[in-house]
Amino acid sequence: NGMIDAFKLKLARQIEVQNVLPVCVMLEDPDDPRIRPDPLVGDVKEEDLVPRRFDLIISHLVLHHIPSLQSLFSTMLGCLKSGGSIALTDFEDFGPEARKFHPEARMNGVERHGIRRDSVRELLMEAGFMDVVIETAFEIEKGIETNPGEGIVPGESGSRMTFPFLICMARKS
Repeated sequence: NGMIDAFKLKLARQIEVQNVLPVCVMLEDPDDPRIRPDPLVGDVKEEDLVPRRFDLIISHLVLHHIPSLQSLFSTMLGCLKSGGSIALTDFEDFGPEARKFHPEARMNGVERHGIRRDSVRELLMEAGFMDVVIETAFEIEKGIETNPGEGIVPGESGSRMTFPFLICMARKS
């Protein structure tokens, strides 16, 4: 929620930025009232407001925390306008070493140790997305625990590792 607050503050400073809705909710229904427009006229009833649909949905470092990617992708598809797109980034599950992305003390809420490009591609296509592209976007070198559970010790030999990040792009027909 802190990142959403920071983004809202940046948006407030940018007069020319319009039609951007930062959302930090566990969204499971494209018609969720938390993403409906605010009434502009006092006599408009909430049930008369049409659900909001988006041109673009972005997320970063979220997918590895979500229990059901299939449900998430279906919800995202439902939240998009026709022709709308997604751009999702997360670190890649490149095998057992990918687990080191999080220290042992921070594993609460981690559903998987990165994402696998083939399984994400398949899930996006099953959800109904088209023009699915998944590729390595960048790499990040970060500190890791050399002894699980003992925390990250800065400067310790072997305490850094490079993690590849995937970008998953697709669009709604």
